Amino acid sequence: MTLSLSEDEALRPASSDEELCFESIESLSDGLLSGRFSARELVETHLRRIDRVNPTLNAYVTVLHDQALLDADESDRRRSAGESLGPLDGIPVSVKDVEPMAGVRFTMGLKPMRDNVSLTDPPHVRSFRRAGAVILGKTNTPEMGHKGVTDNLLFGPTLNPHRLTHNAGGSSGGAAASVAAGLGVLAQGSDGGGSLRIPAAMCGVVGMKASAFAVPEERRPDAFQASIPFQSIGALARTVADARVVTGLFASEPARDPSWAPTPAGSGRSVESFRIGYDATFGNFPVSTAVQEATRLAVNRISSTFAVTDLAVALPDHEELAHLWLRLISMQTAFNAETLAREGTDLLRDHRHEIPDELAALIETGLGLSALEHRHDSVLRTVVFDALEDAFTHVDVIATPTLTVAGVRNGEWGRTVGPASIEGRDVETTIGWTLTYPLNMSGHPAISIPLGTIDGLPLGLQLIGRRWSDLDLMALAGSLETILSPLNGA
Repeated sequence: MTLSLSEDEALRPASSDEELCFESIESLSDGLLSGRFSARELVETHLRRIDRVNPTLNAYVTVLHDQALLDADESDRRRSAGESLGPLDGIPVSVKDVEPMAGVRFTMGLKPMRDNVSLTDPPHVRSFRRAGAVILGKTNTPEMGHKGVTDNLLFGPTLNPHRLTHNAGGSSGGAAASVAAGLGVLAQGSDGGGSLRIPAAMCGVVGMKASAFAVPEERRPDAFQASIPFQSIGALARTVADARVVTGLFASEPARDPSWAPTPAGSGRSVESFRIGYDATFGNFPVSTAVQEATRLAVNRISSTFAVTDLAVALPDHEELAHLWLRLISMQTAFNAETLAREGTDLLRDHRHEIPDELAALIETGLGLSALEHRHDSVLRTVVFDALEDAFTHVDVIATPTLTVAGVRNGEWGRTVGPASIEGRDVETTIGWTLTYPLNMSGHPAISIPLGTIDGLPLGLQLIGRRWSDLDLMALAGSLETILSPLNGA
């Protein structure tokens, strides 16, 4: 991939007009209402920046230039008629290409699906449309969202705008890079093992995974599919406040989801009363020394305002956990592959040379697992849940690094994976170098916020809340965002 831009160009506005591309939802909504600019002007500015920056970053795989401008004009018409749909009306957003969108190319990062077009909108796309948001396009993802980096054999890697030799993280890497680089105000993503929080940490933005089943989905033919493991639709944004707006929007969308359980209101407690337990290695993950030192600096800053204690969550061994997650996710991956095969695209039989080895292995593992083996995995998953619940008898929120390393270099086109070892200890390369996926096993809400950089590579602080404490968790994250802003260059 030819690098035609520098990191500074990828992260900074090139003109006064492009400064709009880095403003918050509140600021942009106020600007639209006051007439400082129109929705068309806002969208045109974003599209010009995408045209200039995206050929380097590879965040978008499909850009909807014409439709976005039509939607912007409709937003301006509503506003002129006094019919604005709210704070997202006219705001440029994106949708991850592992999710469908009616009438738009839907590849899931798969070469055999390069020409596939979806016929339906899922709930979160309906949410965007009803709120008047302008969808700029679809963002890059690894094949079927199967790993913690974004690279695939169809489109290649999404580059980290902070370090172009490194990956944006995954599987919502295109989404995170687009937000960090001002190619959209916010981005829809999904999280089945950390796919919102991993790229958020790598790109220096905010990624929120809601409590299990708080955000409705309409997965078919299996309506219960999102529970293996707990999967969540969510948002990537530059601030906690923006992430909160979109999380609330997604969580309130009516949907045919048998597992949907709307999030209750917050506790009403002052965030300063929350007790935070800091676990530097989330049980016994091999976290790099540099990440531990940088995270400890952030935690020390937080402790000047909040009650922070050291904590040791009694999780099983990290290697056992990583392979448990792989087995759990393999069932869903195999089912999805089988569904594609029934529709005429058999990945293993007809397209094995067009998918990476680790995806083929996931499909084969899922096809070979017995029902009894899955029940035994549910027992181990229960151990994870109980360990977190035990920790919450002592604290209100658990804080950890989001990742064990500061960044992952891009590899051969379509073949990028995470590190194989950290501090001399072996880790599983698909997801085992993250500290995110145990929360998908347990269903607890978790958010990653920026906490600074190591040699220019962003780091994330992961905050974990009790089940259904999503609003409290985001309120705390907003307060910590302010405290940590000096570490993030603000």
